[in-house]
Amino acid sequence: MLAPVSLTTILLGKVLGGAVFGMVIAGVMTLISLLFLNMIIIHSFLFILVLILTVLAHSALGALVAVSVKEVFEAQTLSNYFRFPMVFLCGVFLPVEAMPPPIQVLAHFFPLTYTIHAFRQALAGSFILGLLLRDLVALVLFLTAFLILATKLLKRSLK
Repeated sequence: MLAPVSLTTILLGKVLGGAVFGMVIAGVMTLISLLFLNMIIIHSFLFILVLILTVLAHSALGALVAVSVKEVFEAQTLSNYFRFPMVFLCGVFLPVEAMPPPIQVLAHFFPLTYTIHAFRQALAGSFILGLLLRDLVALVLFLTAFLILATKLLKRSLK
């Protein structure tokens, strides 16, 4: 905090560090899926682009949660309020389209919904450009919003 760099730069460094960690984990899981589960990636560039945006957005969400609390254990607890609904509401186990309409609306407030939809398009081989652009833009917007909110909260907490 004493270094001659801005708080935004420090926060971006933390987010990029988290993203690198996420990319390593995702890379290992992708490699295992390709080698042992016979996963086929039809659109490799699209898959990598979605993966990069996803790890950045979720790392920024983690940074937002981290700067929102005073103690580490509080961050772990608070992150559960985002993690568990995302896993069950965002199409991991059941397509969002098969859920009741109110749940479908709620699912679109989580970045994981757009990630899963874009990954399915990259793996399936066919995609609708408009829907794909919606997913990519949504991930960029989540990333931007999380970074802006985290920066504001960090600046406010240090005053």
